[in-house]
Amino acid sequence: MNAELEQAIAAARAKVRLRFPWWLRPFLVKDVVAITLGRRIYVAADVVEERAIRFIRHELAHVRQINRLGLLRFYWRYLREYITNRMRGMSPSVAYRNISFEIEAVAAEEPV
Repeated sequence: MNAELEQAIAAARAKVRLRFPWWLRPFLVKDVVAITLGRRIYVAADVVEERAIRFIRHELAHVRQINRLGLLRFYWRYLREYITNRMRGMSPSVAYRNISFEIEAVAAEEPV
C-alpha cells in the first residue's frame, strides 16, 4: 500500500483486513471482493494488490459516508435506496449500482 492510501485509512479511522472473517463468509454473495462493516474494511485474501488498492479506495468512501451520516442512518438509507430501485423494476445488480453511495464510491476508486 502507498503512503497516500495509508493516510486516507488513518484519517477515516478505518481498519483494513485482508481476508474475510469466518463468520462473515456464509453471508457474502459469490462475487464479493470487499465489504465495509462500520469502519472495518474486509478484502478477499486472494485479490492481487493493484485490485485490492482500488477496492480499498471504494470501501474507504463508504467509511467516510458512515462517518458523515452515522452508522444506522447510512445503512438505513443504503437499504432504502436499494429497495426503491428494486421496486422500480431494476435487476439486483442494476439496483445496487444505482445506489447513490455506490456511485460515489465507484468515483473514489481512481487516485486523485
